[in-house]
Amino acid sequence: MLKKIVFLLALFVASSFSNSFADGSGKVIITPTATCADQALQLNGFGTRKKLFIKLYVASLYLQKKSNDGSLLLEMAQASCMRLHITSSKITSEKMIKATREDFETSTQGNTAPIETEIKTFLSWLERPIKKGDEFEFAFIPHNTTYVSKNGSPLGMIESKEFSMALFGIWLGDTPVQQNLKDKLLGK
Repeated sequence: MLKKIVFLLALFVASSFSNSFADGSGKVIITPTATCADQALQLNGFGTRKKLFIKLYVASLYLQKKSNDGSLLLEMAQASCMRLHITSSKITSEKMIKATREDFETSTQGNTAPIETEIKTFLSWLERPIKKGDEFEFAFIPHNTTYVSKNGSPLGMIESKEFSMALFGIWLGDTPVQQNLKDKLLGK
């Protein structure tokens, strides 16, 4: 019994000094810094994407310099990284592709034609099975390139500032996928 108490006390003390944040669900640990596409970035904010009371994923936004201005961030002038931690077994590749296609339509106000090739390439990377616990990373480097990875393995890169603006616009644009998620990503 004493060993159990000492262990729990040690665990509590260790977690008190941790340099990470829990998302509130106890399932995803968000670190205060991240290295994305060889760029050292700091956490700007994080939040949970919900749909019909289902927690779909936890999104975290990392930047070179913190900002609460979504419009400024969408100018894509600094390295940025969005991480999605899948928290629901309800997400499948088919549902993710459909939702992401719709999100690009919203993010671009229906004008996806100029980046249609890039969108198709991006969506093809989502065709692989998606399961609870997967982590996607979208890292933008200010040479107009977005690097995409899943669970730490590179899926590819897309060289298009317009695509990057549309992708990050899904969460940070004028009509984000979820307003309170945008606010949390922007540290509001």
